[in-house]
Amino acid sequence: MSDPFFQRKRKRAGANISRGTKKAERKDESDDDDSIGAIDDLDLTHEFRDNENEDDLLVKETPAEAKVRLARLYLDGLHDPNDEDRIEGIDAAAADRENIAARLQKDVQEHSGRMHVFVADRLQTPTASEILCVRGHRLAVTSAKTSMRCDYLFTADKQGRIVQWRLRDGKQVCILPRQSRSSGAQTKPVSHTSGAARRRERERKSSHTYQGTLSLQQYQGHTSDLFAMAISDDGKYLVSGGSDRRIGVWRIDPETGKSIAWVRALSGHKDAICGLAFRGESLELLSASRDRTVKLFDVSQLSYIETLFGHQEAIEDLSCLRAERAVTAGGRERTCRLWKIREESQLVFRGGTRSKVQALLEGGDLIDTHDKNEVQEGSLDCVTMIDDHHFISGSDAGTLSLWSLAKKKPVFCVPTAHGFDVHHSETEGVQRRARYITSVACLPYGDVFASGSWDGSIRLWKIDATMQQFSPLLTIPVAGFVNCLQLVTPAVDRMTKYPVNPAEWRRHGSLDANLNVDPMQSSADSRLAGNQQNNKRDPAANRVLGQKESIPPLLIAGIGQEPKSSRWFTLPDTTPGAMVIPLWFTT
Repeated sequence: MSDPFFQRKRKRAGANISRGTKKAERKDESDDDDSIGAIDDLDLTHEFRDNENEDDLLVKETPAEAKVRLARLYLDGLHDPNDEDRIEGIDAAAADRENIAARLQKDVQEHSGRMHVFVADRLQTPTASEILCVRGHRLAVTSAKTSMRCDYLFTADKQGRIVQWRLRDGKQVCILPRQSRSSGAQTKPVSHTSGAARRRERERKSSHTYQGTLSLQQYQGHTSDLFAMAISDDGKYLVSGGSDRRIGVWRIDPETGKSIAWVRALSGHKDAICGLAFRGESLELLSASRDRTVKLFDVSQLSYIETLFGHQEAIEDLSCLRAERAVTAGGRERTCRLWKIREESQLVFRGGTRSKVQALLEGGDLIDTHDKNEVQEGSLDCVTMIDDHHFISGSDAGTLSLWSLAKKKPVFCVPTAHGFDVHHSETEGVQRRARYITSVACLPYGDVFASGSWDGSIRLWKIDATMQQFSPLLTIPVAGFVNCLQLVTPAVDRMTKYPVNPAEWRRHGSLDANLNVDPMQSSADSRLAGNQQNNKRDPAANRVLGQKESIPPLLIAGIGQEPKSSRWFTLPDTTPGAMVIPLWFTT
């Protein structure tokens, strides 16, 4: 049998017939195409119609056309179609262009890091019924802080306690007690009749004053005086520091404000902590201590980041805003230092009086001709930032100084801003001593700041738009040492509800005033409604206002019978506590 591989395949019959059939079919198809017409005879022009799909147009537009379209939509959104101030007969398009240009310029200013909140000209002096007070501390209040939400107020004292208050009505919410000194169950009170024993018994039996005291475990809380506090902008974290050299971190429920828990103590400082501040809306914490260092922490991770060195004396105060910058007061060193954290550099600003060598080089005389009433500056005790490029400092000579990053010397100074204390001496007669600045606070990126001492008033100052000077604005009566100040713009959306209602508070005027049982007739909502007519434009300057310029700021002060960091002078008739003062606008 032969191999099939070598066999020749047979051709099928009728193959040529099928091939011819295919050719015939192709020929028939070509004939049919010729009957329809050639491609040159077709009309390929597109007919544009008005009802073309909008999505097709968006697909076809170029990136440049898309930018123009989005810009027009943004400008249309800035125009208020329900504006009742539009007057018939004027050029509405020109007015809209002016308003839009002003708003765009305001948006640029808010992100530039410069001063852009101008409210000083519209502030009015608060009445006695608008000065709200809370008290419940036995020793001097050293710090009083609130967050941007302005829901709750926290006050700290030299006893090591923190008290939480509700800002809406001034009621006490919770007490964060001091850490118990007893470390074991075997420790028992030595006396049951001493003042401390009777006070402990009152706290245990009381149902009103000490209601809501937080229960702490062993080694939780502080063991000594508190000097500084700070609250994050979202209101979730509270940090506190003092003589025990550690930073206490507390977690707060921002919705209810009642779920407060001790988280952890951040250590690292070797001396008392005098300044704490969160950087803007972040959870980066800056701390200043008398060990001459500034430390940076991340509270969200409860971790240490770095330490900043440079001061030669104890740091007394610290301030920072949104930018990665901070300014500190060097105390007896008589310097302020601005720290550029990202660049890892610092700028030194020297205060105090000039030396004889410097005076001679500048054309002075070798003969010392000091004025008898001249006050020598020996310490820079407090500082606050105006914006990312300017700050205010206060000294033990009562001098308020305005500083700029462009100059090493103060731009403007006001000596003895809070007057003199007069003392009678048997040997030297009448002596005058300048009251030093105990605290200073500025409205963030605003043209108003407050200063405090023990002269019986809190003074508000207006900063000039040129950042070259400031002038007195108004005074608020207060008795005692003003150990802490804070100016804040509440985060109120569309001015629907102000966080503080004076009608619901029970103590007005001063810390020594009696409780007011009858509700007041005026309320914050009615005052706020009266200010809403000027929310869009400033009638005095005829300019468009920003969001923060439409909300009345809030002034908070911590009052004590003695200074925050010492006890060399005491005002025995002073009641310690905190004051909350809404600064309403003129209508």
